[in-house]
Amino acid sequence: MRWRAMALLLVVLPGAGCLARPKTIPTVPARTLRAASPDEVLAAYEAYANGNETLSASGDLEVRDLRAGRARKLGVRLVASRGGKLYLKGSVAVVTAMEVVADGQRFWFQVPARKTVWTGLSGAAHRAESDDAPYYALRPSDVTSALLPEPLAPGRGDAVLFEADGDSFALALAAQGARETARRRVWLDRETMRPSRLRRYDERGELVSEVRIGSWQGDAPRRIQIARPAEGYEAILDFDRVDRNVPVPAQAFVPRTPAGYKLVEVSSMTERGCPPRERAIGGLGGPKGTPSLLSERGIYSRVGGLGGPKGTPSLLSERGIYSRVSE
Repeated sequence: MRWRAMALLLVVLPGAGCLARPKTIPTVPARTLRAASPDEVLAAYEAYANGNETLSASGDLEVRDLRAGRARKLGVRLVASRGGKLYLKGSVAVVTAMEVVADGQRFWFQVPARKTVWTGLSGAAHRAESDDAPYYALRPSDVTSALLPEPLAPGRGDAVLFEADGDSFALALAAQGARETARRRVWLDRETMRPSRLRRYDERGELVSEVRIGSWQGDAPRRIQIARPAEGYEAILDFDRVDRNVPVPAQAFVPRTPAGYKLVEVSSMTERGCPPRERAIGGLGGPKGTPSLLSERGIYSRVGGLGGPKGTPSLLSERGIYSRVSE
């Protein structure tokens, strides 16, 4: 029986070879991959992280609420400083849609259309369930950590794990031990040794946030994508101008709240579904002529106003930010 099966196979195979002729595919030339040691890759990342103290940029911001299937795109101007400090203004045409201030400890998220300011500890969530503006999911701490990544700075009790593939080098930071979870992971482009992806994990090893960095021009990226997969939101920053390590005055990160706005305190309780605390806040004047967030400091600039009469003060100028963020 076996010899009959073998004979049949010998008869069939030559015919099958005529039917299945070799297929021509494009050639892929072999390339020499850049070699680097774990210490060299770590040094390259730390040099980038430690080499950025401030950043000023303008461009577009798109925020996507994946669970609700909504997205909003805004023009954006921002300045950021090491330590979680941020001032960001988002607008549609000449109308301000939101203004965000973070001083490293707290944030103030203002939406003029709702006359509301959300405030809380940096990193807290702030979502308006009934509103169709998905940028309420944006966290200032995510933006600052993406714009100005923190160095890995491994300590004595930390382990740094290294891996490489054809496109990138990767470093993971974890506590030393047999069954520890990674806290952070960074990827660097294998050829340029520039950061391309950043990840943060919680104490269980679950992914908290991911940042993708690309479209480099000169020494700065022009596209930054921020994602929180568990919460279902993404933020994409596309810059047409980026300036690194520019002077940024301290008043840029001081909140100013207009009269008559409602203040909503955001805390870890609200993230678990409990209602936030709200209270009405006063301003610096009466209803008519009340100084707004854009004008209460009374300083004018080349940036111009936001759809008001000629000479309307801009918040950017009030905060001492002139040439680097002007049109």
